[in-house]
Amino acid sequence: MKRMTSLLGAASMMALAAGTAHAGEITGRVTEATGAVGLQGAIVRISETGQTVSSARDGSFRLSNVPAGDFTLVVDYLGADAQTRSVTLISADDQVETNFVLGADVAADDNILIIGQRGQLTSALNRQRAAAGLISVLSADAVDRLPDENVAEAARRIAGVNVLNDQGEGRFVSIRGIDPNLNTTTVNGVRLPSPESDNRQVPLDVIDSDVLSSIVISKSLTPDMPGDTIGGNIEIETLSGLDQDDRLLQFSLRGIYADVVEEFGYRGSLTFADNFMDGRLGVALSVSDQLRKFGSENAEVDGGWETGVSVPFPGEFENRNYDITRERTSVVFNLDFDATESTNLYLRSTYSDFSDQEYRSRVENKFEDPDYLDSSSGGGAFFDASTGDEFEVDRDIKDRLEEQTIYAVAVGGETFTGPWTLDYQLAYAYAEEAEPDRIDTGFRAKFDEGVFGVNVNDAMLPQVIFGDAAAEAAYFDASNYEFDDLEFLNGVAEDDEWSFQFNVQRDMAFGQYFGFIKSGVQYRTREKSYDATTLVYGGYDNGSGDDLTLAGFASSVEYPLGNFGPAAVPQTVRGFFNANRADFELDDTDTLFASAGDDYSASEDVFSAYLMGSVDIDALRIVAGVRVEDTQFDTTGNQIDEDLESVTSVSAENEYTDWLPSVNLRYEASENVIVRGAYYASISRPNLAQTAPRIVIDDDDEAEAGNPDLDRQQAQNFDLMVEYYPTEDAVISGGVFYKSIDNLIATFVDDNPGQLNGADINELTTFANIDEADLLGFEFNYQQALTMLPSVLQHTLIGANYTYVDSEATLADGREITLPLQSQNIFNLMLGYDDGRLDLRAALSYRDAFIDELGGEAAEDRIALEHTQIDFSAKYDLTDNLRLYFDFKNAFDEPFRAAFRDGGRELNSQYEEYGWQTQFGFRYTFGG
Repeated sequence: MKRMTSLLGAASMMALAAGTAHAGEITGRVTEATGAVGLQGAIVRISETGQTVSSARDGSFRLSNVPAGDFTLVVDYLGADAQTRSVTLISADDQVETNFVLGADVAADDNILIIGQRGQLTSALNRQRAAAGLISVLSADAVDRLPDENVAEAARRIAGVNVLNDQGEGRFVSIRGIDPNLNTTTVNGVRLPSPESDNRQVPLDVIDSDVLSSIVISKSLTPDMPGDTIGGNIEIETLSGLDQDDRLLQFSLRGIYADVVEEFGYRGSLTFADNFMDGRLGVALSVSDQLRKFGSENAEVDGGWETGVSVPFPGEFENRNYDITRERTSVVFNLDFDATESTNLYLRSTYSDFSDQEYRSRVENKFEDPDYLDSSSGGGAFFDASTGDEFEVDRDIKDRLEEQTIYAVAVGGETFTGPWTLDYQLAYAYAEEAEPDRIDTGFRAKFDEGVFGVNVNDAMLPQVIFGDAAAEAAYFDASNYEFDDLEFLNGVAEDDEWSFQFNVQRDMAFGQYFGFIKSGVQYRTREKSYDATTLVYGGYDNGSGDDLTLAGFASSVEYPLGNFGPAAVPQTVRGFFNANRADFELDDTDTLFASAGDDYSASEDVFSAYLMGSVDIDALRIVAGVRVEDTQFDTTGNQIDEDLESVTSVSAENEYTDWLPSVNLRYEASENVIVRGAYYASISRPNLAQTAPRIVIDDDDEAEAGNPDLDRQQAQNFDLMVEYYPTEDAVISGGVFYKSIDNLIATFVDDNPGQLNGADINELTTFANIDEADLLGFEFNYQQALTMLPSVLQHTLIGANYTYVDSEATLADGREITLPLQSQNIFNLMLGYDDGRLDLRAALSYRDAFIDELGGEAAEDRIALEHTQIDFSAKYDLTDNLRLYFDFKNAFDEPFRAAFRDGGRELNSQYEEYGWQTQFGFRYTFGG
């Protein structure tokens, strides 16, 4: 309580700003030509005083603390001529309302305030131009123009953003090359927790892009924003019923076809928004549901390669085939209520459910044990199973349903009284990942005769080969594969957070200049845990003496990367296990390891307060202040020794306080040139799973351990950006950014750890802080509607952005690396055509290679190789209400490739193909 009292004391400094209780006020709304849709990001300025605000999402604006007198009000919005209007306040507490309709005086053919690609471009540019800090905006209409299935894929189009894929679909967002765990994600201002047990990063493939209003990525922080992000914040905005005056009712339905599995799915959505009670109550509901069947083909190396021989070979080479049914449901329900002329209240809720039914067939070929033949040549490495150790091959099946749920609800409001603005919010967010009744079943063959091999002429796509026909026949004979083990898992990860925040702002004059002082407090309390119950069965005995082999469950899979051979039918395996569970022999030791080793729980409380000010000095806006965040966390994990003599629950705790100053500068060098500069200090807390005091020592005296002594990662961030708006619907921007990061967290492997919990350990894998890392980058963005071109070409649009990032970190052993997950070059190109009815777009996304996983030395680092994806989209408005869609995603079947780099060679770590995908359908808007 004492700590909270001291933090609240910062907010009491607001009293220093107190002045007169009453002040003049000018309010209004900026809308497009029909008056139905508010325009966000319009700059509203009083010429005589310099007071400036930008319009809110519904187009509303409010200028307070205005003295009595005659004034000229100017509204500036890219895409329309500036409007001026004379306004008179007859007294110091007079209130005047005046509305602006932009584009009404422009002929229909020339009116650039249109929907479509040019409209969304204009909307995004105005928001970015008006912002105090560095933000990038992607509107819902822009998202609708490309085959982006979720929030992550939509964010890929933004400058400086790279997306990490899972099964060919965007999942995590990296901003300026920073690990997604160092980003934060919010929905309507509410922090989202992560459903994954070992991460803070939010998997954004959970949320369907159909429920978006816009995506805003903040690349610099102001003091009123939580300070625990080093990459940036991804804000997902959803629809409000007060955003527009007319009723909105839309229904869309699309079919989905996936090339790899040759299966159809569907994607549908329904959106409703309207206001009632004379425009005081806004109601918005958006529902989307998607069912998609797809798959992938994979060739992968587990571990590394043996390179000190005439023909290099992988120690363990795997072929994998995936069949997946993915369902995604998202629901948004928002209420906005203008309770009085000075108080607005809201309820905002978001629910997303994501499930994957995954069947994975795998063949593991273990080449490290049998004798390597010196005669290996011509790209083939051969092994004689008869003279050395046996050649071991595992064929297994994973039958897993993964369910991820994220929901958030917030109630709050905003109150205006004279020059004062108060806003407040109470929110709850919950995330869960469950794997109910997962079954992993393995069958193993050990061949003690025959010559087996691997062809590595294409080192990114090895192939299993054979030295004799008998070896080949034995390899593909399902009866040679005997039951090895079965794991039955029920696991649940939960992450939830309560938060409360209260902010006070007072508009005021600083001499002849106008601005405001703002202060606030926030409290967040978070609980995260993982609990698994795993049963490991290591044998089977039904009393008959017969072996259980793959032959009783075998089928074939379609595998274009090679000859896969027999694979278990997952439904048959599950049915057999359920019917004969009593005949399977439980392995008590492995069961205990699997059930207790990963379990943990953690709690985290964050108290924060801030004080900031903003002032406009002619063409310069300064926003500066400081935020203080006090963090307390405690965590509990299990420690298991190698002899299983004990399973001990161990707890740890930590506490620290951070002072986080920031300054954002916005300078209008001319009418169409804006220069921005920013400095802010920020932190990123460790993943809670990393801090759990878990220790698991296996039979090989290898240990995995959490580290409760991990320090938070601290960063000093600098930005300098120039924006040039050559025309009313174009922007050219470029700038540099620099981040100095202390205590960066990395996975650490110690090959000589000594003793741990009284046991002699051969290898310890844990987490440790790196002293310092630096990141320097350049960002360029160009977007324009090419209206200057002749004839039909004037409907062309182009967009391109490029980010270059150079980073360096030094590991504990002295090795210098680039930051994991950081691509040096990121490039996006978009070419579009929009004549108001036909809408075409092609988009290219490129990212450079990056370190995906750190190894003990450079040759053991897993590198995700460069990736280029091209997507096409076509829309046609058949009528004013009916739009037809056709999308073509990953048109050229770009695979995912990861490799080990050794002596200039790229050796397979993973090669995976996903195929292309199409969507086709319609959207119908009722009324209008």
